[in-house]
Amino acid sequence: MPEPRFDFTGRTALVTGAARGIGAAIAQALAEAGATVWSLDRDPSPSGRALIGDVRDPELPARVLDETGGVDHLVLAAGIQVRTAGAEIAEDDWQRLADTNLGGTYRMIRAAVPHLRRRGGGSVLAVSSMSADRAVAGIVPYGTTKAAVSHLIRGLAVELGADGIRLNGIAPGYVRTAMTEPLLADEARAARIRERIPLGDLADPAEMAGPALFLLSGAARYVTGQILAVDGGYALT
Repeated sequence: MPEPRFDFTGRTALVTGAARGIGAAIAQALAEAGATVWSLDRDPSPSGRALIGDVRDPELPARVLDETGGVDHLVLAAGIQVRTAGAEIAEDDWQRLADTNLGGTYRMIRAAVPHLRRRGGGSVLAVSSMSADRAVAGIVPYGTTKAAVSHLIRGLAVELGADGIRLNGIAPGYVRTAMTEPLLADEARAARIRERIPLGDLADPAEMAGPALFLLSGAARYVTGQILAVDGGYALT
């Protein structure tokens, strides 16, 4: 019998940003695959055991990890976007953006590492962005924080591999979420975006879940430090 590598039965996962969008889709997919899922967000989550909190709170990660009793898998999907010219972003917006996207991701990983070590290892998945590797006017500060997230994942993969802890990420392209709604409301712009996507359409959040589960699962046991583009081929054009 082949190993059921996508069976997460008996495993515990914590998903941040789990109330909507990509985070909610990954949390639901993990639950359907048998995992015990803890869903962390500022708003109540529709799936899993809901935890309420803001990842900018430096005391939140330790408190949440203690409440879960430890995890085997950590998914970092909490994030925000501020659309503005890179040289004109207000200081408060920059601090909020950096502390949510990068600071929240870093602090959650730091708090989870002792728990993962005690369990003999585990896997971490961060949601980065295609804008981490390409300059996109109007979201340069956002792309900067996501580039830092990608670098963090690669660096920690080197440091934590000996502990059996794998860290990877996905870099979504254009996905139908609340974050992209204002952009896609411009039908002409949305049409131009579709024309550049080799697969011809935008993604639904659920289409991010399959690649995420692969990277979290035993099927990716020999994969670490990778950021997988899930963009319908957009980055190739």
